[in-house]
Order: sequence, then structure tokens, then C-alpha cells
Amino acid sequence: MKKLITIYCLLVLAGLSNAQQASDYFPSQTGFEWKLKAIPLDSASNPINSLAYYRIDRFESQANYEGKLANVVQTKSGPLQTIQQQPFLDSLFFHTDGSDGYSYLSISNFIEFLMELDSLGIDPNFNFVEFFTSLQDWYSLYRFGSTVGSEYTLLQVDTSITITTTLPLRVKYIGTRLTDETIPTVLGNLNCKKFLIEWIISTFIFTQEIELLTLPNTVWIAPDNWIVQDIIPGQYIDDLTLFGIDPFSIPGLDVRLTDDIVSVENDESTPTKFALEQNYPNPFNPSTKIRYTIPNSSNPLLGGARGGLVTLKLYNILGKEIAILVNEEQSAGTYEIEFNADAHSGSFRNLPSGVYFYKLQAGSFVETKKMILMK
Repeated sequence: MKKLITIYCLLVLAGLSNAQQASDYFPSQTGFEWKLKAIPLDSASNPINSLAYYRIDRFESQANYEGKLANVVQTKSGPLQTIQQQPFLDSLFFHTDGSDGYSYLSISNFIEFLMELDSLGIDPNFNFVEFFTSLQDWYSLYRFGSTVGSEYTLLQVDTSITITTTLPLRVKYIGTRLTDETIPTVLGNLNCKKFLIEWIISTFIFTQEIELLTLPNTVWIAPDNWIVQDIIPGQYIDDLTLFGIDPFSIPGLDVRLTDDIVSVENDESTPTKFALEQNYPNPFNPSTKIRYTIPNSSNPLLGGARGGLVTLKLYNILGKEIAILVNEEQSAGTYEIEFNADAHSGSFRNLPSGVYFYKLQAGSFVETKKMILMK
């Protein structure tokens, strides 16, 4: 009898284990799309509907990325009127292993904010970009098999920063599995796993740890659909004046599935306009891709010739030419080239981290965009 009970318990546990597999929550087929509406929130977490924008994510492929087999999700965002026609400019990376769902932490979304902090000279000996770049890695954010209410530490780093005085800082990345929740969506009611992911920055007074700032993010994940809702509350921070920091607001963001984005048929006709897209990934190390579109060669910007000379050049922040990526006649179409900062054939090799510019010129058309190399 005891043996039967033991076998039954093992079977039940095995069933529960299988039900908690992270891979059950990620779409099984490439081409899956998430159509999302993002509404910024003010410091009191009230929606600012006038600033709403749209986002489309697409499960593009599986590929090795930073040591793991990644589900590569291309992403783009913009106004409703143009989101369908816009190119995908960036990528998100996810990985599943047993009951854990991993996300690759990239600072690309807030790199310019960090660079702006560095430009303020808050602490000449502390570089925000370098510090947060060092934290980029895979983290098991979503632990489907963890106990409800259990908190798990993803990262803990101790450092210090000097404002009016030198402060010891502790940066923590914390996850908590919350109670499952069924939420209404445009796909119907979805039974979701719910997680709270937090960045916590604290200091120490004598031996007591004092939290200075908490940045929470609540995520809902549905089977076969992955993340279907993501809410970051807005905050007003006014309790850091003792450390010489003036009150400030942190905006929030409410992202949910939407049916506002109506599918349109792809237009495969000959392109009629020039386009230079943002490189992706950006920031990058060491390689990135650049896409551009050349319209019909009868376009007057190409001088009416059949075909036209196209150049794509790379410059450093001082305007010095680093490399010639394209220098040839090209007909109408969309092109993509890959640039490797460690292996290009220009006079500069093994480029250092920094801001660079790439310029497309075809006839009288000229456009320049910025990209960031971070090693």
C-alpha cells in the first residue's frame, strides 16, 4: 500500500513538473507575433493616453546568443498609422531551460539615459555605462516552478558612488513568483503565471541596509503566448534629499495585447523611397547589421541613371572616416550588410567602445545615423 502511495505521489509530482516547463509558455512556431499597445504612466501611475504608442514583436528564429540557444524576438514600435510599415530595429532574447525562463538583460533601451548621467559628472570616478554594461547577461527571471510568494535573487553587486559624500551602494535584481491570475485580453481570458521583477538600490548606515530606490515590473505570462501584459508603475521620488538628490519623477509604462493593429498585405512592389534603418542590435559587440533601401533607379535623386553609385561609410565621433562599408553601383531594392568592429578591413581595427556614425549617400540623397559599440 505504501509503495502504491509513493508511486502515485511521484506521478503527481511528475505531472506538476511537466506543467511547469517554461517551454510550455513560449510559442512553439517562429512567425508568432505579439501586437501591443504601450501607454506611458505619470508619477502617480495615471495613464497618459495622448502619448500611447504601439509595438509589434515577432518570434523570428532560434540562434546561439551569448552562450545559450535563444528564441530571437524582433521588435519595433511607433504610431498606429505607420507601425505595420516600419522595419524591425531591435531584438529581444529569451531562453527556456526546465522550469526556468531566461531573458537577456541588455541596456540598449536606456543607453542614452546612462550616457546622459555620465555627462553630468555626478561622480567623475563612476561610469554608469560601464557599470550597467558589466551587468548584461542571461537571468532566470521567470521561475515557473518556484513557490508562490518566494523571492529569489538574480543579481547582487556592491559598489560606491560619490555625490556630496561617498555612499556604499548595493544593486540587487530580485524576482518573485506571485499568485496565478486570469486576466482579460483581446485573445480572451488567459490564465497566467505572474511575476514581480525588481531592481533595488540601497545604501548602508552603519550596518543597516536602507533601500533608496525600488523599480518594480509586474509581468503576466500565458501558455503558448509568453508575456501578454507588462506593467511598470510610475513613481515620484522625494526621499533622497538627505543625500543631495533633488526630488524627481520616474515614468511608468503599461503594455498589453491589442487588436488595434490591423494586418495589411505586404507590398512587394519596387521601392519608391530611400530608407536608412537603425542598425541592430544597437548597442552592439562586436557585430551589427545595417539595412537600407534604394528606390527605382529612375528616381531623380539618382540622376535618372539606370543604377547609381551607393556609398555607406563609418565615422568616429570626431568625424574621421573609419571604414567604407559599401562603394558600388546598386539597383533598386533593400540591402543588408554586417559590420564587425573587430574584423573589418579598414585602417582602424579593434575599435574601442564609443559612439560612431554611419552615412548612406546615393546621388543627392544623404542620411546619417548613430550607433554605439560597447565592449
